[in-house]
Amino acid sequence: MEHQNKQTINIVLSSDNNYAIYIPVLIESLYHTASKKYEYVITIADANITDDTKNSIAYNAKEYENITINYVNIDYIISKYKNLFVTFAHFTVSTYIRFFIADLLPDVDKVIYLDIDLLIKSDISELYEINIENHMIAAAVDACYARQLYFNKHSEVAYSENILGLPKGISEFNAGVLLINLKKWRDDNLTSKCLDKLAEIGTPRVLDQCILNAVIKQDDIYKLPVEWNYVWHAELENLEPITKSNTFNEIIDNYNKKINQIKIIHYTSGVKPWNIYDSYPNKTVIGYLAEEWWSTAAKTGIYTQLLASNVIKTYNNERINFNNVKKFYLFNLRIFKIKQTEHSKIYYLFNIPIIKIKNFY
Repeated sequence: MEHQNKQTINIVLSSDNNYAIYIPVLIESLYHTASKKYEYVITIADANITDDTKNSIAYNAKEYENITINYVNIDYIISKYKNLFVTFAHFTVSTYIRFFIADLLPDVDKVIYLDIDLLIKSDISELYEINIENHMIAAAVDACYARQLYFNKHSEVAYSENILGLPKGISEFNAGVLLINLKKWRDDNLTSKCLDKLAEIGTPRVLDQCILNAVIKQDDIYKLPVEWNYVWHAELENLEPITKSNTFNEIIDNYNKKINQIKIIHYTSGVKPWNIYDSYPNKTVIGYLAEEWWSTAAKTGIYTQLLASNVIKTYNNERINFNNVKKFYLFNLRIFKIKQTEHSKIYYLFNIPIIKIKNFY
């Protein structure tokens, strides 16, 4: 009965079936860091998630007494705007659902939007409690986009200033973690503005993120500290300070200083902790951030499925080296390793022993 007196925090996720299999890891991280003073209602914008995947999510969440999971089918939105929703690389049409959250939750005035490729490391109610009554959103700057602006290899500056209309020296915010004032969103008719701008630009470089940056005024953006949306792509690209006076350098330098203060890890780019192969070396920071995700995955009911899936991918990519069987094995997946001793073989996930098989010869 005491749950009825708790304040509700609404959270929105959006996914097709490809990404939905990783939702249990995100929710697991949220549950174990979030304040129990709140009820958490998670609405999943459903782009054809299968019943098996939904059952897996429900099974994993069955013990979460203060979390409710709902699904909202978004087929009608995707169908209506399919000619407008361009995609490429690792993006899917479900990313555009950020435009429609105010419609999906008509009775809600404040919401947290989260991408699926996140890991929550701090109490998310602290994010929700930020006062954005006079702002449209709270969002963190995108360090990788700032880096692109600095180098300007593909005319990013002209695109940012002339196409998106961003002020000179301003980088995009990253749209993977958003605290949204839905009342102000509706009052400003922002959904229509997003669709109009998308039709105008045609193929935005970072899809809906670019559109949101184009239509939301700078004064309407609460500058979220970067630790609330730490994009690991910054580490993948070896972001280093370039000059001492450049605005974008200050953004990058700030990211580098926040590595031990991360509240939300955002596994941006097509490189995810569940698909790291040998194209990216096992750097200290990247290995640490990936291990954080896998350590949380180990607490979920989908852990075995994830392990099996990655082993299969490794076999298919012919990346396993079985030479020198009496010594030390390292799968090029850079997640698994095997240590052969005189009496046993031990399988590790990162540096955590998960299976030990005795030799019987």
